[in-house]
Amino acid sequence: MDAQSTSQKIKEKFGIAILEEELCCDEITLVVTPSSLKDVLSYLKQTPEPGYDVLIDLTAVDYLIPKMRTKVIYFLYNPKTREKFNIAINAKRLSSIHSITDLWEGANWYERELYDLFGLRFEGHPDLTRILMPDDWEGHPLLKDYALTEEAVQFTNGVFPKVPSQIISHTQGKHDSTTD
Repeated sequence: MDAQSTSQKIKEKFGIAILEEELCCDEITLVVTPSSLKDVLSYLKQTPEPGYDVLIDLTAVDYLIPKMRTKVIYFLYNPKTREKFNIAINAKRLSSIHSITDLWEGANWYERELYDLFGLRFEGHPDLTRILMPDDWEGHPLLKDYALTEEAVQFTNGVFPKVPSQIISHTQGKHDSTTD
């Protein structure tokens, strides 16, 4: 079943749970209500038609305007038809959503990453702990209003971070009228 047929079938089956359909880069993304997320994902994985049983990726985008929210996007793949299909939800920032580790064990680290960097909590996750930042780190660095600092992060194994101002000059990209 192709992505367009899948989209139509999901809209018929889940009705008002489908908030919108987005088309970008030849991929369809259905935005669904957070309460229906697990049902839609279960249907896509466990039903032979459509058969999207591979979770390729799970990521998020944080928005401040027009409304503060975190958009969580699930990237799925059907290995038989080689079709891709995406499901997304708009979650309240720092909120809880259902874990999908019972559907895809590989979602474990993706969900930990979203918890660590965006502050999303996943109900039912087997080990929701930080995965990238130190355990005592405060805040979630991929939120748009996270304070940017030049505080050095303590890495292990002899890795030394570069200070951002040493990489990018604060004047880079500004037009210098004296060179015209």
